[in-house]
Amino acid sequence: MKKKARRIAAYINIIVLSTVLTVFGVIFFCQKHGGDSIVENRRLTPFPVYSSDSLLFGHYVDSVDLFIADNFPFREQLVDFSFKLRDARGIKDENIGFLASKTVPVVDDLTQVKPKTDSVKDSVNFDANVPQDGGEEMDNLLYFNGHAMEIFGGTDAMAKAYANVINKYQVALAGKANVYTIVVPSSIEFNAPLNYRGKEKKNIDEMYRNMAAGVNCVDAYSLIAQHQQEYEYFRTDHHWTALGAYYAYVAFCNKAGITPLKLEQMEMKSKHPYLGSLYNDTRDERLRDNADTVWYWKIPNAFKAYTYYKKSQNHASGGSLYAEFASAGNAYGVFLGGDFPMVRIDSDVKNGKKVAIIKNSYGNPFSTYFPAHFEQTYVIDYRYYDYNLLDLIEQNGITDVIFINGVFSANTSWHLHMMERLMRNPNIGKPQDESNVKPKQDCVPKADSLKKPQ
Repeated sequence: MKKKARRIAAYINIIVLSTVLTVFGVIFFCQKHGGDSIVENRRLTPFPVYSSDSLLFGHYVDSVDLFIADNFPFREQLVDFSFKLRDARGIKDENIGFLASKTVPVVDDLTQVKPKTDSVKDSVNFDANVPQDGGEEMDNLLYFNGHAMEIFGGTDAMAKAYANVINKYQVALAGKANVYTIVVPSSIEFNAPLNYRGKEKKNIDEMYRNMAAGVNCVDAYSLIAQHQQEYEYFRTDHHWTALGAYYAYVAFCNKAGITPLKLEQMEMKSKHPYLGSLYNDTRDERLRDNADTVWYWKIPNAFKAYTYYKKSQNHASGGSLYAEFASAGNAYGVFLGGDFPMVRIDSDVKNGKKVAIIKNSYGNPFSTYFPAHFEQTYVIDYRYYDYNLLDLIEQNGITDVIFINGVFSANTSWHLHMMERLMRNPNIGKPQDESNVKPKQDCVPKADSLKKPQ
């Protein structure tokens, strides 16, 4: 009797296991593969392209394994459950994770946002309804009203050090090019309780006070503050939005005597959902449930873009201002296609004016507006560019040089070193003739270009 019962149990086990495997197999082959994982904030592995070499060396089989693992039925739900289970373990402490917080309605539809019109140039107490203190800190992050924000810790000494670097460029470029500097406040300056605000303004003011007389200091802070109730900063990422960058661009135009484009003159597009760097750092499900939208505005000009890679600075590939394929956790890569040593844009504007924008990833959305006003726009990421910046400026007849930094990087010694080193780098920076390069306004750069450090 016992032997018969064991036999029946074995049959049931085989039937159940076979049924489960069959059902999952059918679902696997019927479901849509690839795409993006919202929970993990990344693109899922696509099915590999076959080649005899990849099969011979085992790469093809390994890629198939990754494809199956990434596209397993109900994988998204299982990974989500895993994150929730991890967060539920142990005793909760405010130093371990975000705590419960009051949330506010979020408006991502930019057409419904009413800008403030009052001047706020000399004030940091912008809203009487903002509490004096509050929010929750975790390591160096603050969570308040649906926003995750980095906590600012810059000093006057670092402000003077930043000014010193810009002043050196002003001396070197005197009589050759106009030098501009723009230091951009971060989200915490406008979206946090009052006791966190004003510190960045004080730091930026200290930078500008120490600039040489020939440096054109662009007051982006005041215009951003004037529109602070609009969607200028992401909730889940340390960057600003293209709207915040737009107001900095307008501030530059006002300083340079240029008539800026109006938003309605450009085509507005968006990518949703976007979960940025601060979500990646915390994996907090409330940030995931409060995902951002990446809005971007396409200038009405015709242009040709060229991308220069680190290992072949003198050879250009087709590039673009807008990488339309960027999505999910890489959606910020829609601006320029990510971070490259240099991107050059030749515009249909024929005025002899050329601009070099010296930036890190914070400057990517900012840079996309400039081909509307300059015949050539050179977008240079000082973290990856290995050539002599002064040579590039002189040999290509660049008329205007803009140094743009977020206030955090402007207070970081490594960033200042990377900017200053380009003055003494012995390499030659004149790009080779690109007459044989076929530019693509919507080309797809290499995938790893969207994954470089911010």
